[in-house]
Amino acid sequence: MAWDKRLRFKDLSQLTNNSTGFTWAAAGMGGLFLLTAYSQVKLQTWERSKTLDLARKSKRYDLTYTDVARRGSIYTSDNKPLAQDDDSYSLTINFDKVPHSDAFFMELAEATGIPASDFSSLSETPKQTKTWLDPVPFNRRPAILALKTRWRADGLSLKVTGERTYPLGGAASCLVGVIRNYKEGRVLTGLERSMNTQLSGANGVKVGLTDRTGAFLPMRMEAGSIPKTDGKDVVVTIDSDLQAYACEAIKAAVDANKADNGVALVMNPKTGEILAMANWPSFEPNASAGSQGKFGYNPAYMAQLEPGSTFKILTLAKALDEGKVSMHDAIDCQGEWHPTPSTTIHCDSHHGNRAHGTVTPKDAIARSCNVSAAIWATRIGRPDFLQYIRDLGLTRRSTLHVPGELHGGLNYNEPAHQLQLATFGFGQSVTCTPVGLIGAFGMLGNNGLRVEPRLLSRVGSHVMGTAPGKQIIKPETAKEVIDCMTAVIESDEGTGAKLRIPGYKLAGKTGTAEKVGKNEKGYVANFVGFVPAQNPKAVILVMVNNPTNGLYYGAAVAGPVFQQIAKAVIRHFNIPPTEPIKPSAGFAKPTKKNTELID
Repeated sequence: MAWDKRLRFKDLSQLTNNSTGFTWAAAGMGGLFLLTAYSQVKLQTWERSKTLDLARKSKRYDLTYTDVARRGSIYTSDNKPLAQDDDSYSLTINFDKVPHSDAFFMELAEATGIPASDFSSLSETPKQTKTWLDPVPFNRRPAILALKTRWRADGLSLKVTGERTYPLGGAASCLVGVIRNYKEGRVLTGLERSMNTQLSGANGVKVGLTDRTGAFLPMRMEAGSIPKTDGKDVVVTIDSDLQAYACEAIKAAVDANKADNGVALVMNPKTGEILAMANWPSFEPNASAGSQGKFGYNPAYMAQLEPGSTFKILTLAKALDEGKVSMHDAIDCQGEWHPTPSTTIHCDSHHGNRAHGTVTPKDAIARSCNVSAAIWATRIGRPDFLQYIRDLGLTRRSTLHVPGELHGGLNYNEPAHQLQLATFGFGQSVTCTPVGLIGAFGMLGNNGLRVEPRLLSRVGSHVMGTAPGKQIIKPETAKEVIDCMTAVIESDEGTGAKLRIPGYKLAGKTGTAEKVGKNEKGYVANFVGFVPAQNPKAVILVMVNNPTNGLYYGAAVAGPVFQQIAKAVIRHFNIPPTEPIKPSAGFAKPTKKNTELID
């Protein structure tokens, strides 16, 4: 029993000693905590300025670091990129600050895809730093950063290349534009320029302490830091497939006819959405500027041209709508007409007088009779016709949000009023841009309701809706006019008889306008049409400027481009046949008129 008591006393004594040890340990820990807290308070209050000065001198503190915003991308309506920043990186190695070991170089080779021998050989040269010109893909970045951390390789760095890529290349470059940095400054064109504020975003500023790798410490960020705001993505109404088809077709026409340039536009007449805006010549956006010349020029909205005979359709629409003419009226065309005793209007002036005889409006449109169009215009009257031109939007810029856009015009002070009015009827004495003209024609495919052509679908999260349209003519008038346009293609004597597509009723109008002006020469070959004729999915406008290879009439030069794009529209929208396919469909009877391809 005594032994047991002594044992208990010994245990109690040991317990007491242990308790005393724990107490001292706790006291020590508390003291260290207080000392650390005091040190931090001292460091961040009384000695803060001194500490920050030391940080600045050791480059651990940065008041001017700019956090660059990422530029927004431009996408087509089918979500294909038209312009976007390249997410690749440039690799730089300071060999004085990385391990010199075969194991490190082997792992680095696996992470970057660059041979290990390149690293090991460079490490033995006097040159301390090397930057690789070939970019490192974005998907390799995580492995490289993990390697840098694991090996504590401070001399290993990645930097965003900052390159801008344009996947559709020259097929859309005159619309999308380009960013280039020349010695004289930054150059922007197209949508890259007009939407630059939205695409650019706003750079931020990081102010605070960094670690040994230069990364900012989240708990040491200063109040002066401003977060960056990345640029907004822009979605346009362009369809990538139709854009590519249109570009290919207009390029072939310009090259084959040795023309100055050409434009092909496709628009949804009900919404005003531009589905394709192609032109040629174009330029490769990522090529050096050198010989590119006017790489910011887009004739779709920068060219001012006379619409020519295509305008007869719009003249007839107004005359029918106001009751100045009916579909059963007939005009006797003797090849010329005198709006005043001293002035003369000729039919098909390129080949001398051509008497069409007695023609109804449908015949006049099919055979492109100048005399009929001039008489319709004079029946409308000058004040009403001038207002009509304004209502069609031809004398003002559209709302496309593109840089350098022009608008059409006319001479309001023309002293020969009657002659000017007569020539308005068949598309002379008035100019317009191709975009303005397709907007005017679009209303025919939308039951007489004109909606503004539009190019922007979404900017950031903001959806760009269709603006309310304006009723220009009555729905029944629009239907009558499109019926006249079908005769241009469906009639064997129509100027577009060779442009038929078996199984599909199309509506169209050819046009050949002689260029006017002191420095102008040649002709502009035009074609406008609807696919299909009834309830059209698209209106297509083609303009080829100054063809010089022998042919210059609209049906021969611009018509085939319309036909190719029309086929692409049919495939794209999967439009079913609108009429039975006849064995002879697509082949016009060889009459004297259509073999000459008058305008």
